[in-house]
Amino acid sequence: KILGDRILKLVSGSCYLPHPAKEETGGEDAHFICVDEQAIGVADGVGGWADLGIDAGQYARELMSHSVAAIQQEPKGSIDPARVLEKAHSSTKARGSSTACIVALTDQ
Repeated sequence: KILGDRILKLVSGSCYLPHPAKEETGGEDAHFICVDEQAIGVADGVGGWADLGIDAGQYARELMSHSVAAIQQEPKGSIDPARVLEKAHSSTKARGSSTACIVALTDQ
């Protein structure tokens, strides 16, 4: 992305460190990194669902997976994170909930 005479680039990475009691299921968090689209997202599944036998991590992973699909449908250079999250939420069938954040470097 170009800002004046500067070229902007989003550089990101990630690492999971789930609580030892949650390692078997992979934890309750999920993320994505879309290099070409210059977008990242993270979801933190609500662990309280475990009391009802629901894996909040499954919800978070599905939400982020659907977010990637929604981003790939967005116009190049003009990703709307709120719209992406709305589409991803509508497509997610897993039970649960999470907090989520999507950030995109756009032309606007």
